[in-house]
Amino acid sequence: MKAELIQELQLLQNCRANKFADDMADRILSSVDAVNEKLSSTLSLRGSMLMMLEKRLNFATLRKLRARFFKP
Repeated sequence: MKAELIQELQLLQNCRANKFADDMADRILSSVDAVNEKLSSTLSLRGSMLMMLEKRLNFATLRKLRARFFKP
C-alpha cells in the first residue's frame, strides 16, 4: 500500500512538472513569436521606405539630368 502511494505521488509530481514545463515552453515560444513578428514587420517597413526613397531619388535625378542636358 505504501509503495502504491509513493508511486502515485511520483506520478502526480511528474504530471505537474510536465504541465509546468509545457506552460513555460508556451510562454517562451509566444514571446519569441511576438518578437519575430515585430522584427519582420519593422524590417519590411524599413525596406519599403528605402525602396520608396530610392525611387524618388532616381526620378529626381532623372529630372535634373533632363533639365540640364535636354533643354528645349
